[in-house]
Amino acid sequence: MWREKIIGVIVIAVFLAVGSPAAVFASDLVVDTKFVADKLGKPDWVVLDARTSEEYHESHIPGAVDLGARADKALRDPTHRAYTIVPAIEKTLGAAGIGSDKHVIIYGKAVDVFYTTVPFWVLEYLGCNSSYLKCTVHYYDGGIERWIEEGGSVETTNTALPQAQFKSHIIASRLATSKEVLETATGKNKAVIVDARTEAEYNGSDIRALRGGHIPGATNIKVQKNYTADTYRMLPLSDLASLYKDLPRAARIIAHCQTGTRSTYTYLVLRLLGYENVSNYDDSWIVYGSNINYPVDNEQWFDFLDVHLTMKAVKELQNK
Repeated sequence: MWREKIIGVIVIAVFLAVGSPAAVFASDLVVDTKFVADKLGKPDWVVLDARTSEEYHESHIPGAVDLGARADKALRDPTHRAYTIVPAIEKTLGAAGIGSDKHVIIYGKAVDVFYTTVPFWVLEYLGCNSSYLKCTVHYYDGGIERWIEEGGSVETTNTALPQAQFKSHIIASRLATSKEVLETATGKNKAVIVDARTEAEYNGSDIRALRGGHIPGATNIKVQKNYTADTYRMLPLSDLASLYKDLPRAARIIAHCQTGTRSTYTYLVLRLLGYENVSNYDDSWIVYGSNINYPVDNEQWFDFLDVHLTMKAVKELQNK
């Protein structure tokens, strides 16, 4: 028995030395007001305001920094993808004083729940919350509204932290590529695809790419089911666990939506529930649905003629 215990300790030590993408307890991913308040002013911690610069300048959590634009835009290219511009993201983070040795708490506006989770996923993809880098990233649920409601003070003074260096260690498993998704859709790869879009997008009646419909085999759990409709606060863990109860714990999970934005919230929830092999499909439906070589269930084609006639009618009304 003692030999087995020694071997077990050695295996764990080797595993940690090599590095693991699951070095932060799931319970620490989503934090409350007390957690944030306890970290304010500590040199290793950075509070990132994910809202627009205008909203940040109006008032923000004391000591918080912003990225010069809403974080989901600042950390992605014009096509809403992050994996294409990693060096630029590193510079943006470093300029804001966020180094790869920092602990980051992200908050935003309550209603912008999935805009705020984009930087959470991006930082995890870059290597935070793993044993590869010191940096950790945490999501403050409830936004600036909760902070104020629970007695937190705000300030209008802009915070400028010293320039830092963010050097990524990409965790490839946290990104699902179009190649992987296609292989999953065609049965060449085993994974569970979670479609975070609305039911109308999933069934093809709401078309937002060249085609409407869904990836074959995908499970539709729209992102709005994860939080309350009035406060936009995340549901209790027990409710979330029930919502995703049919997803196998050991499975590879791929979350997607239209542009990989809403699905970052699904990604966070699944990470919080303890799913370790979770990824976000950064290309998402806008790329998948527009590639005519990719299989689609409930396939509906975008009607360009209808749009043309609609626009023509609008112009005619404007000219009257």
